[in-house]
Amino acid sequence: MTVDTTVARPAAAAALAPYLHRYDSPAQLGLKINAYRGYEVEGLAEALRAPDLHDAPVECVMVGDSYFMTHLGRSGTTLTGDAEQEWGLATLTGLVAEVRKALDAEFPAARRPFLLADLPDGTTRSPATARAAADRFVAAGADAVKIEVAGEAEFDCIEAVAATGTPTLAHLGYTPQSGGLARHGDAVDGALALFAQARRARAAGGCGLIVEMVSEAVNQALSRPHPEGLPLYSVFSGRARWGGQSLNLWDAVVRPVPGGRYFPPTPVIDAAEVPDRYTPELIADRMRELLRLSVAGWFPLSPRTALTPRETAEITGIDPWSAS
Repeated sequence: MTVDTTVARPAAAAALAPYLHRYDSPAQLGLKINAYRGYEVEGLAEALRAPDLHDAPVECVMVGDSYFMTHLGRSGTTLTGDAEQEWGLATLTGLVAEVRKALDAEFPAARRPFLLADLPDGTTRSPATARAAADRFVAAGADAVKIEVAGEAEFDCIEAVAATGTPTLAHLGYTPQSGGLARHGDAVDGALALFAQARRARAAGGCGLIVEMVSEAVNQALSRPHPEGLPLYSVFSGRARWGGQSLNLWDAVVRPVPGGRYFPPTPVIDAAEVPDRYTPELIADRMRELLRLSVAGWFPLSPRTALTPRETAEITGIDPWSAS
């Protein structure tokens, strides 16, 4: 079957269209980079000055709540109580402002990625709190926001934020704020449930998806060009020809805890060495290597799956954007 790569994306995704590269050529892969501090953006920009990476399709930079775990050493992203949740929101808002300044300084307008802000735990307890948090992020310089979907209530938050005109992406699959580490869509019924969530996010006004720890078959089905589909970035979900890939700048440099699977092969320091060695120069060196591996198709690895070959073929053959 010949895939028409010039398909028109739905109106909800129009806000991202100026940034997307993946539909320009089948050889390109849209990239989202998680970065949290201005000096990290400096390292990323320096990495992209390498002649062979000048055209690397870095579409998005995201300030995520994983900052609480990476830089602050917390065990998770859950925030308990009103005071801690306000601290988390204020912390990420400050980081968004810092990264906004660095992006504007380091990237020419024509190559500047859009800045995505991650709504932290507690901000989606109601549509009103989600809208207020998104407004704070936009005021700090975010171009778009991301909302983790743990249940039906989060779709109401997506709808409330998207209705203000703020581009809103839905995070499906494993959601760190909710815990329960497991791969999603690794059975046919689970895949169908994810497809239904993707359609629900689209109906709520979402303009894109982040999928984390979903089966590679689900990733491939959702990211296939479709006139009613949404652009997608995947995390720990293998690789899809037409999908976007999320890379964490911290993971490119700092070794994961023992037992971590599917992380980049590029880290050279331990967390204890970060105060002395985590510099823009080292970040640039490691990000150059990870970007090269990603663009060449060597990273990420395909995750293990419980799906049989027949089930994989069934899932990848489904039109996920149609309810029929």
